[in-house]
Amino acid sequence: MPMRDTFTMGLLPVPQVIFPGIVSSLSIKLRTFAPSVRAAIAHDQSLVFALERHDRQPSAVATTGRVLGLEESADGWQLKVAGIQRAHLLSYGHQGNALVGKFRYASDEEETIPPLLLEEAWALASELWAMVDERGSHVSLPQAPALLSYWIAAHIPLNAATQQELLEIPTSRGRLAKEISLMRTLLDGLRTQQSG
Repeated sequence: MPMRDTFTMGLLPVPQVIFPGIVSSLSIKLRTFAPSVRAAIAHDQSLVFALERHDRQPSAVATTGRVLGLEESADGWQLKVAGIQRAHLLSYGHQGNALVGKFRYASDEEETIPPLLLEEAWALASELWAMVDERGSHVSLPQAPALLSYWIAAHIPLNAATQQELLEIPTSRGRLAKEISLMRTLLDGLRTQQSG
């Protein structure tokens, strides 16, 4: 079934990157977008979550997702969000109290992934998770290359700008290769700290 070239959906600028296939917790201090979030929950609709850049504009590559849960506090909101698919932001504007954007789906381009690349990414992610997870919990890493690449991007300690760069890479192979480089650097630093 072919997908539409473009679609219109509510847009939520957020302080962190949401990845496809990953459930994330998200803190939002601004209540500006309360109506669009409440409407999405009430009607079981998706929103597009875009990292808010330093100039307060939404990033051009974002992720469609669903709000699974919402907790309100005096400081703001805590959302539980399930990422669905990458999307390119074409344009956006205000519609009442909400932001609405026009988007194009951004599927991962198909590329053959060498088994050794996949194995190395899997091994490094396992080792890094064991070092940074304070709870010491065992993690079952995804086997599918695209989902593994998104899991790594969401769970290794990276700043939002680097996570956004990873989201924008159009292939799982390219994303995994970049993540392997990042994980090697992180692991080297952690090993040095532990031996010092």
